[in-house]
Amino acid sequence: MSCAYASKSCETLANGPTLQFVDEPGNVVETQNTKPLSCQRIFECNVLTSPPEATVFWYKNNKIVHATVTRDLTLSSPYHDNTGVVLGVSELRHRICVDSLMDGNDPKPFDIKCRIQSSCDPRKIIESNSIVIEPQILRTKKTKKSFANNFYRAPLISLISSSRMEIAGKFVQLYCNAIGNPKPEISWQIIDNEDENLVYDIENYPFIWTLSNGNLLIDTTKTQEASITLQCIAQNKFGIDNATSSLILLNDNEK
Repeated sequence: MSCAYASKSCETLANGPTLQFVDEPGNVVETQNTKPLSCQRIFECNVLTSPPEATVFWYKNNKIVHATVTRDLTLSSPYHDNTGVVLGVSELRHRICVDSLMDGNDPKPFDIKCRIQSSCDPRKIIESNSIVIEPQILRTKKTKKSFANNFYRAPLISLISSSRMEIAGKFVQLYCNAIGNPKPEISWQIIDNEDENLVYDIENYPFIWTLSNGNLLIDTTKTQEASITLQCIAQNKFGIDNATSSLILLNDNEK
């Protein structure tokens, strides 16, 4: 296993690089969504990392089945000032659909786990617990044979910046990646600080841009807010998934 990406921000981190799991490393979540094209079981690895860049490897029976790289464009030119100090502290939630790892021709149990590799030191690797997955036969014969169930998929948010702490006055990127077929459309809303039932269209905030990959870019020089809570929504014609992301801005003397 090699390092897929080396961050340019490692030398400018206020408190140095960090990489550790949040809560119990490796967790299977059973969803309440019973729609046949939705993921029923999700394997999550939640990581506290600085900088908010790393490479995640997903393993099935000790073989890599998927790998992704998180790259923050604000930490490289032209957004990042190499002489400036950044916090870059982020809680990232990585998710993979357990159902997609199942082989209908081999109903045996299998192990899954994740490994996260630091973007500052390729020797720094953390690994989740291995979890044994028991196959679930929940579908009817009609559903099993359905082409739609073998090809189309409702959205699943596979990566979200659950929280990000940064020094005010910086550009900040928040992640929201989703899988599904057709490819999900990603949109964002801002959640009211006083009433979480109130949401606002992101287009009303000219200092926030949605990138082509669904991630957000925020110019924090244009806001006086100490915190912003947002909701990412991934949607296609077969379903919807959403996740919350929080940005916390600190003054220089608070870092």
